[in-house]
Amino acid sequence: MIKEISSFISTKAVLTIGANLHVGHRPLDAPDRCSVVLETGGGETFFSLTDRIDKHIQILTRALTYFTARDDAWIIYKALITNFAYGSANWDLPIIIAGKKYTAMVIEATSDPTYIGQDEKGRFEFTMNLIFRLKNTDL
Repeated sequence: MIKEISSFISTKAVLTIGANLHVGHRPLDAPDRCSVVLETGGGETFFSLTDRIDKHIQILTRALTYFTARDDAWIIYKALITNFAYGSANWDLPIIIAGKKYTAMVIEATSDPTYIGQDEKGRFEFTMNLIFRLKNTDL
């Protein structure tokens, strides 16, 4: 699921997976200015609704300056959350090889981009947390 969500984010925010957007972890040789999509806890499975899942995602951005990292975080946020009061709705996620089809019924922000300090090399970092409320549309 993280691959599909990351591919969706890369398309909406005009980022390149493996270059300025990383999936699941940030490699040691990642550029100073980049983002990473991470799976976080709190995802729900609805046993009575087998076509539903809520996937919690964290996105970290970093850059050499505070305002570059902040701007990058807000670009991603605005690309995903089109209506700041209610989130986004009804976007189909890309299908990754032999995967299932999912539609993001709603993408909600549990936090907007927030400054979390500098990393061990002095690069500035921002984080945001989102819930992708998904429906399997294969059924």
